[in-house]
Amino acid sequence: MVSKLWCREIGRRWRQRQQESPHARLLTEPKCQSHVATWYLFYRWIVLLLWTAIVVCSLCEFGSYELLHIYDKWPIYLTNWDIALGFAQALIGGVLVSKRWRLQRISSFDPCNLRLESTERLYWFLYVVATNIAIGVTVCYWSIVYDPKIHHLDPLNIMLHVCNSVLILIDLFVTSIPFRLRNFWWCLSFVMFYLVFSVIYYAAGGLNKQGYHYIYKILDWKKPMRTVLVCAGGLTFVTVLHCVTCMLANIRDRLYRGIIGKLNSRSMRITTPGETLQLPTGSRKPEMV
Repeated sequence: MVSKLWCREIGRRWRQRQQESPHARLLTEPKCQSHVATWYLFYRWIVLLLWTAIVVCSLCEFGSYELLHIYDKWPIYLTNWDIALGFAQALIGGVLVSKRWRLQRISSFDPCNLRLESTERLYWFLYVVATNIAIGVTVCYWSIVYDPKIHHLDPLNIMLHVCNSVLILIDLFVTSIPFRLRNFWWCLSFVMFYLVFSVIYYAAGGLNKQGYHYIYKILDWKKPMRTVLVCAGGLTFVTVLHCVTCMLANIRDRLYRGIIGKLNSRSMRITTPGETLQLPTGSRKPEMV
């Protein structure tokens, strides 16, 4: 029953001919507030510092039990593409939130006048792709790629393949950034670009850190039929994963609406003229307003 309703909702949204772009203010404010408070400004820059630390540790192999010092191989791995995405979206997000925080200190500032410019659109794209790729990298690494004979369960490995998803999921439930089902092709285009890169790298005779003629064992183009099937499965997985993140974003929105509704119901209600205020037992006699 639940799956039937979910499929019906997917179909309803898919049939929409036009879908309005999100308001620019949603990209720069937390889910719990309609403005940028100082705590959120600090939060965004802390997130940027964490992503920076992950990138630096990955580049310099800090936290690794086996230092290979093969720095020219760093750009070939999808994991490192993922953390580069995370850093890029965190950097742009920090800049946009800082700009919004400065603007709202002006008395005449109205967040409704913010526009979805190219920078905001790039941030939205990078954020959605980074969220899906981070979760996908974590799931695929621990279920398919990880081999205890080759890989070490060291702090750097945990940082790259666990902390990346934890950080992005926490951020998902803090921000107001929307996820749209129709934007599934964003993640597909990114993965397709990486797959094309892996083919070119293989054709050029590229080796991985262990000296094998492939980047990942599951992307061994010496076995083209099997690898093509793996790629098809990966693209399908990314599409399903995007649907899951859209569902998580929907749960986030419903959760915050429920919390705000409960807070409003508990607060004192201002009544219309001629009605009496509802005061707790033991309070003074109600007055007319």
